[in-house]
Amino acid sequence: LWLNPLTGGLWLYVYSESERGQSYISQLHLKLKFIQFCTVNGQKTAPEMIHIRNCPTDCASIYYNGVRRSGLYTVVLAGAPVEVFCDMDTDGGGWAVIQRRVDGTVTFDRTWGDYRDGFGDLHSEFWLGNDHIHDLTSQGEYLLRIDLEDWSNKHKHAIYQSFRVEDEEHQYRLHVSGFSGSVPDSFGWYHDKQSFSTPDSGNICAEISHGGWWYNQCFYAHLNGIYYRGGHYSPRGRGPLGPDGIVWHSWKDSDYYSLRKVTMMVRPRSFRSHVSP
Repeated sequence: LWLNPLTGGLWLYVYSESERGQSYISQLHLKLKFIQFCTVNGQKTAPEMIHIRNCPTDCASIYYNGVRRSGLYTVVLAGAPVEVFCDMDTDGGGWAVIQRRVDGTVTFDRTWGDYRDGFGDLHSEFWLGNDHIHDLTSQGEYLLRIDLEDWSNKHKHAIYQSFRVEDEEHQYRLHVSGFSGSVPDSFGWYHDKQSFSTPDSGNICAEISHGGWWYNQCFYAHLNGIYYRGGHYSPRGRGPLGPDGIVWHSWKDSDYYSLRKVTMMVRPRSFRSHVSP
C-alpha cells in the first residue's frame, strides 16, 4: 500500500491468482476509522498499480473506475468494507454476485445467522449475506439477473428491473418486479413481498427444502436447495411440500429436477457499460 500525497488517493498492488493470499488487506486494518481512502482488490495476470478515484459502493463503481476484469474487489457498504465478486463479463459487466452454485462443495442448509452474515467461497459457491444484500440494494435502484444452467449445458436467464431486500428487523423481505428473460418467470410473481426464512427459523418450507429462501407456500423457484448431481433426483424428504433441489419450476417439466449452475447478481438500473458516470 502507498498513500499518494498529491492526489490523496490510496494505491494498492493487485497480484495474480498465485499471489492472492498476499494481496488481501486484513479486516482489522480495513476497519481502522482514520483511514478515509478506498481500496480495490482483484486478480491480475501480473502485479499492477491501480488508483481508485472514488469510493466504490458496488461493482458498477469499480467498473467506472476503469477496472474491467472479473474478480474479487472491496466495496464500501453502510460505511464498512465488504469483499465481493464482480462479474465484468456478462451483459456489459458491473455485476455484484450475491449467490452462486456450481458444484455442490458448499452446503446451503444453514442457519439464520449464516445467511445473515454470508458463507462459502467467493471464488466458487457462496451466499453474500442478507445484511450485505440489504445494504447493497438499498443504495438506489438495482436490477437482478439470474443465470441458470441445466445438466445438458443449456443456459437460461431471468432479469428483474427492480430488486431490493429489507433489513433484518423486517426479515429481509423481498421486493422484486419487472421480469424479462429467456425462461418463464418462477421467482418474481410468486416470491415478491415474502420474508426470508431458514431451516432453524420455524418455517416448515425451509426445514423440508434444506435452505434459506423467500418462501411463499412454498416456492416455484428455490436456488438454495440441495445440490443433486445429474438433474433428476429423489428428494431426501419427499412429501406434500415437494422438491428440495435447486429448482426453477417453469423451466423443467418435472419438479424433481435440480439445476447444475445458478448465479444471482445485481447492478444499478442506470448502469451503462464502456462509459463513466
